[in-house]
Amino acid sequence: MLIKYARERLLELLQQESDVKGQVSHWGSIVEQLAKLSGEELEPEIVSRIKQLSQENEAGVGTEMGLTEAIRWVFRQPLILPLTPTQVRDRLAEMGYDLEKYAHVMPPIHNTLKRMKEAGEIKEVEGLGGMGRAFVSAK
Repeated sequence: MLIKYARERLLELLQQESDVKGQVSHWGSIVEQLAKLSGEELEPEIVSRIKQLSQENEAGVGTEMGLTEAIRWVFRQPLILPLTPTQVRDRLAEMGYDLEKYAHVMPPIHNTLKRMKEAGEIKEVEGLGGMGRAFVSAK
């Protein structure tokens, strides 16, 4: 009886931990992006924790997935502003996706974004400050 209760309580706590980590990761990304936009400095402990969570979440991401799935992953992350194709490339590089396998990386990114737009996965919008086309998740 006691072991059953203890096991159930541990499973509840592990689920809560997972939920909280997801929320911290989500809000950490938003705070980080807002700080960049506003030019404000974040406290070192916040920067450190965001970096740690980012590394935990991205461990292994991009090492074995295809370009389309990697771009889908980019658009599943919290975004404050739409992403231009160049910013998508930069996000892919940040997550550790191997861009070196492409002699010219931008054409496959443009083609993938076009296919995702046609499939209704992302929407094309006007880029911030007249930066040309940019994309946001359709969900």
